[in-house]
Amino acid sequence: MKVEVSIDPTYKEPKVMILTDKMTDDIEHLVRSITATAGSTLSVFSHKGVELIDSKDIVRIYTEQKKVFVQTTKGVYTVRYRLYELEEKLNPQMFIRISNAEMVNRHMIKHMDISKTGTIGVELTGGTKTYASRRYVTKIKKHLGI
Repeated sequence: MKVEVSIDPTYKEPKVMILTDKMTDDIEHLVRSITATAGSTLSVFSHKGVELIDSKDIVRIYTEQKKVFVQTTKGVYTVRYRLYELEEKLNPQMFIRISNAEMVNRHMIKHMDISKTGTIGVELTGGTKTYASRRYVTKIKKHLGI
């Protein structure tokens, strides 16, 4: 395997490109490793000021009264990002958009109640209960392999 690094001042954020003749287990592992480290911390605001939290500690991200909140196992914080910006910034293998106003960490999902009417009730670590929008049910099922 060859590794090449090119410094170009026109790029504001690093870009990783893998050129290969076929997808192998090694390539898949490499892609997962790279995406897992990207966006691993997030700057949030609390009563103490600005804090850095690890994305794996995030339970859910939601909007309420035109503000975006990040709920972790330790508390609730605010961020100055829009929900769609966080969706792009955070690891897509870890976070699932369940409605226009909420994303959840798939590793924090404790239980899902899929009703016959098509709605999904989601219970998260810490006892938080929320619901997925019908519009997102198909995407959620595909993301989780249901």
